[in-house]
Amino acid sequence: MPALADLLLHTADGAFAVDALRRVTHWNPACEELLGVPARKALGRPCQEVVQACDDSGNRFCQPDCHLAQLVRGGAAPKTELLSFAPRNGTLRRLWLSVFLIPSQWKDLWTVVHLLQREAPAVLPLVPAQPPVGKRRGGPGDQERQAGANSASLSALTAREREILRLLAQGRPTAVISRQLSISTVTVRNHIQHLMAKLGLHSQLEVVAHAYRNNLVAVAPGRESIPCFAGEGA
Repeated sequence: MPALADLLLHTADGAFAVDALRRVTHWNPACEELLGVPARKALGRPCQEVVQACDDSGNRFCQPDCHLAQLVRGGAAPKTELLSFAPRNGTLRRLWLSVFLIPSQWKDLWTVVHLLQREAPAVLPLVPAQPPVGKRRGGPGDQERQAGANSASLSALTAREREILRLLAQGRPTAVISRQLSISTVTVRNHIQHLMAKLGLHSQLEVVAHAYRNNLVAVAPGRESIPCFAGEGA
């Protein structure tokens, strides 16, 4: 699997990521087209200075105290929302905003990934994002329900698909997975397509988010990062 920047680059929907300081760390070409802001003017800036959006009541959605940016420390994934965005060309655009979390290189912190879609997504966020390992909240009942959801997700996959899911989430490129499992890259891609279909996902970026959101990938104690996100800042 490519690094986060490559995943966002090849995502057809608008996608950008925000770090713990609310700075834009990734900004893909689809965002440039949808919002009229080139990456060179978005990267490193506070997200509320780059993205201008309002809800149906006309209230400013993107603000310094944005509740989405606060998800860097974990929390419940918000529902998908339809917002009005003001691109630099002045023509308002109605876009669906979905948010999910991916582990960052920093302990107990997440990268907040925003997806902007023209059409209502067929699959809404599957499960609330969980706080990083060691920061989970809730009683035994919550843990049992979460374990049941995880088992249901895994039970739909074959042993090989579960193995590839784990390697994808660890940042392994397709070629590396191919060599490690002694199978062809075509076979790896086929397995990825099958597991995406079973989980109702549409990109490798969503696969990684799903794996971590549902605690399907073990993270070494005391370390919340994975190799492919080593270039992120927070």
